[in-house]
Amino acid sequence: MENVLDKFWFRLVLVLVASVYVTELGSMDSLATRMRSFDFYKEYIATALISLTTVELVYAINKRLERKVAWHGHVLYRLLLQIVFAWFIPLIVVFTLAAIYFYSYDVDIFRTDYLYYGFPFVVVLILLLNIVFVMTPYCILGIQHLNGNHNLTTLPQIPNQVEVDNNSNMHIKVQDGITSLFLMPNQIAAAYIIDGKIIIRSEEQKEYLTDLTLDELEKEYLPRDNFFRINRQLITSRSSCKAYKPLEYGKIEVGLSIPVPVNTVVSQLKAKNFKVWLEKKQV
Repeated sequence: MENVLDKFWFRLVLVLVASVYVTELGSMDSLATRMRSFDFYKEYIATALISLTTVELVYAINKRLERKVAWHGHVLYRLLLQIVFAWFIPLIVVFTLAAIYFYSYDVDIFRTDYLYYGFPFVVVLILLLNIVFVMTPYCILGIQHLNGNHNLTTLPQIPNQVEVDNNSNMHIKVQDGITSLFLMPNQIAAAYIIDGKIIIRSEEQKEYLTDLTLDELEKEYLPRDNFFRINRQLITSRSSCKAYKPLEYGKIEVGLSIPVPVNTVVSQLKAKNFKVWLEKKQV
């Protein structure tokens, strides 16, 4: 099922409709009466532009947060980022744009009814936008699960969670909300452990839970030519390793192209093996 919120035209239609309502807030005249005035259209266009800027800003921030910080395992941290970047900052942007609009007419925004009628609505609207942008993907996954939608890139459920293809690559079962997915090794950027939970980060920067242990992933599922056990907390793919620097006592710190919430230090005993592995031609 496609997420229509990812379509710009859909967000644009929502903005154009909502802008009519915002323009009418606090007005004593009917919409039909106001539409006869040129001032109505100037106010409506300004409201629509400010609203579209706000919606696109909230949408872009949510998309970036979704790629950078998943909800599972980082709920409080993600909630804090959501409030600061996807709610508070857009509020400041809206207020600034509205103040500029009123200033262009030599009007002090603090002497208008915008703070009493328009801005409280904007506060609630941006909050609702965040809820919609965050919850919609999970709702879609739930509907697909209930409808038995098999259009997802998944494989049939199998008891042992593993299926071998002609190339002897393992399909790895992961959870995305209530939906079970199967990833191929070449779709995986890293795997790490947080609070006793094993997290797999895909090449698309999404995080998934798995019931497999890091030991099982290392020994049975992830090809050793393309994956390395950095330490007890982390396994990373070759494509994610961008650099490394020496530390004291022969240890090295690996620089990754993806954010991981665990340390990336290779011990002295494994440092030489890591360098040899990294210099090998990728399979």
